Amino acid sequence: MLQIRIDQQFAQIGLNITKPFLSMQNIKPQIELTIEEPKLEIHSPRPKIYIDQRECFADKDRRNIEAFTAYWVGIAKNKAQEAIAKISSEGDMLAQIEKGITIEDLAAQAMDTMVDFNVTAVPKQPPKIEADVRPVEIKLHRGTVDLKLHRGRVEPNFQWGKVQVYIEQQNYLKISWEESFNRKV
Repeated sequence: MLQIRIDQQFAQIGLNITKPFLSMQNIKPQIELTIEEPKLEIHSPRPKIYIDQRECFADKDRRNIEAFTAYWVGIAKNKAQEAIAKISSEGDMLAQIEKGITIEDLAAQAMDTMVDFNVTAVPKQPPKIEADVRPVEIKLHRGTVDLKLHRGRVEPNFQWGKVQVYIEQQNYLKISWEESFNRKV
């Protein structure tokens, strides 16, 4: 009898799979600022006040040398002129004998002179005040802002995926037979 024997093996394939890979490196944008601050300079000169009190002090008989001299020279001239006028008028009166005025009459007349007293507030004139006001000086130094932009960027790193196919096991078909004789009779 004939026996057939069939041995077979299917082929097997193998796969080497490399997965795709994507990585991204982000470099963030940066802003660089250089700032020069503004400066404000303010100069305020002080006002100057001039006060002239010479007339106020003159009312209290306090004068500088020139004013003192001029004042008393004026008074002396007036007094001298008044005295000369009085003496000459008295002389004229005594010269008029027909009127009968005597020295005793002149003495009595001199005694009857009224003295005038006045009360006033000192000083009579206010002081002279002058002000020298100067404006405020303002200087502005403008500030600056310098901006530098360093752009951001994305650096991708991409690796393609791969599939490598290979035969892991070969296929085969083996057919064999055997004859066996049965000789039994």
